[in-house]
Amino acid sequence: MLVHYLTLGLKPGATDAQIRQRYLELTRQYPPGRDAERFRRIAAAYEALADARTRMDVALFGASKVHLPRETLLDWLVAASQRHTPGLQNLLEAEGWLDE
Repeated sequence: MLVHYLTLGLKPGATDAQIRQRYLELTRQYPPGRDAERFRRIAAAYEALADARTRMDVALFGASKVHLPRETLLDWLVAASQRHTPGLQNLLEAEGWLDE
């Protein structure tokens, strides 16, 4: 997740407002017609850091593709920790909880 902060030139723990402001600054500086690859990286970083839920997904799973109701996720995490399973992401994939 650190790479997303570095892409936007922010320190971890930046607020939603700081993330959005920096994203807007960078998209004006590097529009898609000028530097498409850099714009793509900036957009991907912003998507991963855009809101608290997405930041949590990225921090826990390394991707923002987990879409579960919070209660379901917490219940599942408690059950998984009681089974002493190897890796959370592997378990989510095995249980079919991650989007493809």
